[in-house]
Amino acid sequence: MDPTSYNPNNITRLEDLRISYLAGLILSLGNNDTRNGFGCPAASMILPLSNLSILDIEPSTARDKRGNLVLSLDPANLNPGLNHLRDMARGLFPSPLNESSVGDIVTWWTNATINAKYETQDFLEAVVNMCGGHYCKSGYITVGNPDIVGIGMIVAIVMLLLLTLAFSVLSFGPLVDIIARGHNNKKRFSLRTSCIGTVDELFSAVFVFSLAVIVSTFVFRYRTDTRFDALMANALSQLCSTTVVMLAATYWAHNKQRPHATLSVSVVSILTIAMFTTHASVANMRASASELVCGIGKGRVSTIRGDPFDMKKFHFIPVGFGCWCVALFGAIIHHPWLHRFRPDHTNRKISRIIWKIGESLPSVFGLVCLVVYAAYFLNTWHMMKETYGKTFSKNVRTWGFGQYLAVFTWLPPILTFAHLFFSGMESAIERRLPNGWKAYPDDDNDNNSNDGSSPRPKPVKVRRSRDGNEQWQEMGRLLPQQKKTTPQQTAYQFPTTPASGGTTPGFQSPGYPYPSPGYPPTPYGGHSGYGVT
Repeated sequence: MDPTSYNPNNITRLEDLRISYLAGLILSLGNNDTRNGFGCPAASMILPLSNLSILDIEPSTARDKRGNLVLSLDPANLNPGLNHLRDMARGLFPSPLNESSVGDIVTWWTNATINAKYETQDFLEAVVNMCGGHYCKSGYITVGNPDIVGIGMIVAIVMLLLLTLAFSVLSFGPLVDIIARGHNNKKRFSLRTSCIGTVDELFSAVFVFSLAVIVSTFVFRYRTDTRFDALMANALSQLCSTTVVMLAATYWAHNKQRPHATLSVSVVSILTIAMFTTHASVANMRASASELVCGIGKGRVSTIRGDPFDMKKFHFIPVGFGCWCVALFGAIIHHPWLHRFRPDHTNRKISRIIWKIGESLPSVFGLVCLVVYAAYFLNTWHMMKETYGKTFSKNVRTWGFGQYLAVFTWLPPILTFAHLFFSGMESAIERRLPNGWKAYPDDDNDNNSNDGSSPRPKPVKVRRSRDGNEQWQEMGRLLPQQKKTTPQQTAYQFPTTPASGGTTPGFQSPGYPYPSPGYPPTPYGGHSGYGVT
């Protein structure tokens, strides 16, 4: 119903329009359950976003018979602009009073705040209590930081989760040895080799991305406009921290020990523990003015079905943190310092089974942790969309500069993997493979080489002449290497004679002009070849 066409008392003069009449319309004809009062689109003009500072005044604990909060405020402290007063009158006053001049409307408002102070206070209470739903869904309030809930950030997180799940298979306990041995099938071997060659670069990218998200979470807790941003940032941080632990297990399982990897995991672990222990501080955050009017946060003045972000609903967060701790313990088992204690075929079978179970913890419990915190993120997302409506959805579709950076973070590891996979296992692969990995499956059985990560010369083509025809032959790196010899070693090695003490060629080489010591060489004898007398 249009408020301008509703005039049961047939009021025709502005002087006869009492502000208590408007308050009664908002309360009596509005929906108290959804907090959508009668004429709220126009009545809320008196309290636009710039005037929501009135809500910073702590409300009294008193409530009226409808359960609405009673505000202890002075209407004279509210200074609405001329445009706000005019827009409110145009949409709320009954016709023909809604066509009054701006000067008459200002005079009417001034008289109401001075001569009818308590009635004006009742009108403002009605707007605050009954128009919260309209505020949240009208678009007056901007909710959600695009760098947290924007579509670009969501795409970046999805890419991170997919990469983590794909590469965490490399650290799954029963598959570690199988992956290390490789496979005779070229495609499988190339895929395995390319994945391991990309782990180093992917781990570095994930660490930098996760560290930025975790630090931003602490910043949003104390400088954000809405508590929702702090909750969403916390969910993203827990997801990123879990991916760091899972990829750390993969990194340590197939790479040499490097101090920066251990330091990176330590920093992320300390920040994650600090973030979990201080998570309760989000529940005690003072909600912003826009959240207060929508019924979110302590001290709220509008109660839309209670507080949708009551921290009692997030009881599953300790479950996710417990899974994260177990995954971290499993990742430490893959650390090279502990890997030297890994049981081999000479140990008991039960020891090898227990060790493989420990190596599987990052993949299994990390996956559970990702599911828990993804549910945390989606649950908060759903509550936010239900509470704020199109105001929230509008920000979701917004692309920010930080979102472009987040998406492009994963391009270098993806391009590196593509280069290694499609290069046909050339020298580029072998140069990237750490910890004794080789670029050819046949080299895995070479027990004479202990350092497979050292670069080898590329295959070269040499020209050989055979029967007058020149042929090109490619000599690969797998051909046996010729041992370098000196010119002295290429000479014929004469056998020694026992009679001469094993030092003189003697008569066992009649075809060569080597006389015994003290005898000169002689010309040809009666037989072919050289001889000695």
